[in-house]
Amino acid sequence: MLDLYDSLLDQITIVHGPHELLHRYFVVADEIARRAGVRIRIHSDFRRLMELNRRHQSSWKPMQPAFDPAHSRLRPDASFWVEAVDDTGMTVATHAQRLFVWPSTTLEEEVCSLRLFYADPEPHIAAGESMVITAPIGKRMTGRAMFGGALWTHPDWRRRGLVRIVPRIARAYGYTRWAPDYIFAFVEAKLAGIVPHASGPYTVEPGLISRISFREDFPAVIMWMTADRMLWDMIALITQETTERERLMEMPRTNSSPDFLDHGMSARS
Repeated sequence: MLDLYDSLLDQITIVHGPHELLHRYFVVADEIARRAGVRIRIHSDFRRLMELNRRHQSSWKPMQPAFDPAHSRLRPDASFWVEAVDDTGMTVATHAQRLFVWPSTTLEEEVCSLRLFYADPEPHIAAGESMVITAPIGKRMTGRAMFGGALWTHPDWRRRGLVRIVPRIARAYGYTRWAPDYIFAFVEAKLAGIVPHASGPYTVEPGLISRISFREDFPAVIMWMTADRMLWDMIALITQETTERERLMEMPRTNSSPDFLDHGMSARS
């Protein structure tokens, strides 16, 4: 259905946040994606994402259960994934997001109970699966939290900057829908110096041990940011693109601030 849409903006209704900033951001993000040779599509059918994962096992490790409809209730109003496709329609990158609302629990409680990963965690706990979290953010993160995962880029498309733009588009779209307080993801410890730096202004905290059946035991880190930090990252990207465009066009720059800065970073609509 979404293949009928030509641009990223055609697929998005901005519900939450500073509209002018977000509109400008999606225009810029769409331009960057097109320069990289891809178009972005937004989906809610996670069965297709799982099929892509199985098809590309040589370059994509098994999907974590939080994004597997066989294990999690992936409601369309609380989950989605984005796909970058090339001119032939081939999928070359993906990223997914889920919303969790924790009015009286924390990230630590949700992780250790395995509720973050399974709709019915009890059989998995009985089978010996577990997660241990010692990172300080585990006790502090509560409220509305957006969890990212299923980040993959086709081997032929790596080093083209897709890991820089695809997660940012997914986060921004999730923000317009859900207005989360926090955005977070997990990444294997050996990638902690690469993925967070490339995909956003994350704070990185070690302290996560996974013993989940979809993957062998591995230590991981938690990447997280607040919604305000994500919005400032959007402004930085818009400013960078605008500056580069002005330089190429040899247009004079001004010292005035963008209009959307005057409306406040935490605006909700």
